[in-house]
Amino acid sequence: MLACALIDEPESAALWRSRAAEVAGGTLGTAAVAAFVDARLALHYGQYDTADPLLRQAFAVSAPLDPYLAYARAAGAELAAAAGLPDAADLLAAATPLAEENAWTAACLARARGRLHKDRSELTRSIEAWERLDAPAERDHTETLRAQL
Repeated sequence: MLACALIDEPESAALWRSRAAEVAGGTLGTAAVAAFVDARLALHYGQYDTADPLLRQAFAVSAPLDPYLAYARAAGAELAAAAGLPDAADLLAAATPLAEENAWTAACLARARGRLHKDRSELTRSIEAWERLDAPAERDHTETLRAQL
């Protein structure tokens, strides 16, 4: 879903979204992954006017065993930070426990803290984490943010 949407193939993204729902047995089983994808896309395209409902969607998912819960919450928290929402710090704090066992979430939340507090050291921490994860697109995006501070 995310890859197709990022390369501007909305029909393919919709197809993958429906396939995910089918495999999961309905929309409930895909709530976290859909929240993750929607928040990441809004962040990627700078659509901060849609941030509040999207991050509410990301934090409304309450399936603790869902492997995408950490991704959804981290993406939602980063979207809140990028959009400058007043509760961004609280959302970051709420998502932080999920980073203990998820390296992607930890890297994303470090970037979100860097964004929120204009903290180059957090962005550097995020860059290093993306490098360990072999995630060059995420690393490059974070390097761009750091250069803008």
